[in-house]
Amino acid sequence: QQNYTNYYYKRYLYNKIYSVFDIKLLESWNLRTFRYCLFHFGSVAIFKKNGGWTWGSWSVKEWDSQMNPKLIYCHNLLNEKDDNDIYTIGENAIIVSCFDDFIGWDDLVREHSELLANCVKTTCIALENANVNMYATVKNKKQKAALEHAWARGTKGQPVVFIDEEENKDFEGKQKEEILKPWTNHDTLGALDRILTAKRTIKNEFLTEIGIKNANTQKKERLISDEVNQNNEETSANVTICYNNIKSAFDKFNEISKLSQKLSVDLHYDYEIENDMNLSEGGEE
Repeated sequence: QQNYTNYYYKRYLYNKIYSVFDIKLLESWNLRTFRYCLFHFGSVAIFKKNGGWTWGSWSVKEWDSQMNPKLIYCHNLLNEKDDNDIYTIGENAIIVSCFDDFIGWDDLVREHSELLANCVKTTCIALENANVNMYATVKNKKQKAALEHAWARGTKGQPVVFIDEEENKDFEGKQKEEILKPWTNHDTLGALDRILTAKRTIKNEFLTEIGIKNANTQKKERLISDEVNQNNEETSANVTICYNNIKSAFDKFNEISKLSQKLSVDLHYDYEIENDMNLSEGGEE
C-alpha cells in the first residue's frame, strides 16, 4: 500500500507543477510527453534532423570553456543513440533545462511524496491502535464479562455503562475508575487531527516551492500585507529560475529555427488556492 500511495502523491504533486507552467509547442509535438520528460528528467534537447525539428534526450560530446555543452549527441525517445548524429548548441540544437544542473523536479517531488505517504501510513496505524488503546485489567471472569458487555455497547454508540447494580458491585473502590481510564484518555482523534495538520503543512510547503502564492499561510486574514508580500516574493523566486531557463531556450530556438509557429512558456500566477489548501488550527478546513 505504501508504494501505491507514494506513486499517487508523486503524480498528484507533478500535476501541481504542470499547473504552474503554460507551455506551447509545435503542433506535431506531444505536450504530455515533452512536459513529462522535461520536468521529471530535468532537460531535453531540441535538434534539427532530416530537415525538420524534433526533440529527445541528449548526452555531451564536448564542453566549452565555461563548462556548458558545446557539442551533443541527440537520441530519440527510444534512446537509440547514433554516434554520427553530433549537433552544435546554438546552431542546430538547443538544450531546454529546468535548472542549471540539468536536474528536474524529481528530488523535490520524491521528498514530499514520501512524507505524504508516511502521513497516510501513520493515519492507518493510529486508527488500528484505537482498539489497542482500549485495554483494561480485571481480577476475575465476572469483571471481564462486565467490561466486554460495556465495550460491545460502547462501540455501537451506546453509553459505556455497567449492566446492573450487581455488576457494579464486582469492582472494588476506585478500581472501576482506573479501568475506565484507557477508554477516556486515549487520543486517537487528537493524533489524527495532528497528522492531517502535518499533511496539509507538507502540501502547502510544496506548493510554495513551486510558486503557488500564499499556499503556506495558515489564515490569510491573519497576515499583514508585508508578510503576504514576502511570501509572494519567496514563491516567485523559487519558480523563476526554472521559468527563465525554459523561456531562454525557447527564445533561442525561435531565433535559430525561424519557424512561423513559436515555442512559448508562461506562468499561471492567477492560480487560485482551493479552500481546502488553507491550513487552520487543529486540522484541515
